[in-house]
Amino acid sequence: MISVRDLQKNFGGVRLFKGVSLEVEKGQAIVLIGPSGSGKSTFLRCINGLEPFHGGEIIVEGTVLHPVRSNRLSRQEMEDIRKVRRRTGMVFQHFNLFPHLTVLENIILAPVEVLGVKKEDAVRHARSLLERINLNGKEGSHPGQLSGGQQQRVAIARALAMKPDAMLFDEPTSALDPETVGEVLSVIRGLVDEGMTTLIATHEMGFAREVAHKVIVFDEGAIIESGPPEEIFTYPKKERTRNFLSRILRV
Repeated sequence: MISVRDLQKNFGGVRLFKGVSLEVEKGQAIVLIGPSGSGKSTFLRCINGLEPFHGGEIIVEGTVLHPVRSNRLSRQEMEDIRKVRRRTGMVFQHFNLFPHLTVLENIILAPVEVLGVKKEDAVRHARSLLERINLNGKEGSHPGQLSGGQQQRVAIARALAMKPDAMLFDEPTSALDPETVGEVLSVIRGLVDEGMTTLIATHEMGFAREVAHKVIVFDEGAIIESGPPEEIFTYPKKERTRNFLSRILRV
């Protein structure tokens, strides 16, 4: 469903990705772990077309994203990015909700404006999503009236409102109080159980072990190890993985 082949990415004169490759099958839950700054977030943003890259290719359900060739994208490149974004919902560390819009307005904005969905149909779908994430009754609230966990669940509903084929989660609980982490992870767990293709960058190791079909270990812009969670967490092959896990699990 998603194929990343020999991905290369530069920041200024620094090479972040030196040839990263990953295949994601439909329905898989792929969890990305590794130290902060290792490239997990940038990797997800490249897949969603939010970050340009400089070598290799990314294929999402047949649509190919190519390396950046100039400062100005061609019409075809822009259309390809739009296609990919319609198929891949993205949830960020910080909720990025529009503070002046209500919960309902945040959720229906993109389906109505981007997909051309009728407002009444978008509202109906939004209310079903709010019920699904246990926030029915919050339609008229503004983001500032919600807890961090509630705002992140609204952000998930907003992404789901576009009916994506895959969901990308970039450290979805890192900005939350410990008390609200569980409610967000519960929603993501439900999506995985329903067969939604997911890529999740996280430091929640217990959650990663529970939901992942495959765990990918990033370090310094490279995938240093990958495998089933029981293998990565119990018998990691790389010393760098062992050191990372020993530190984060001790915390």
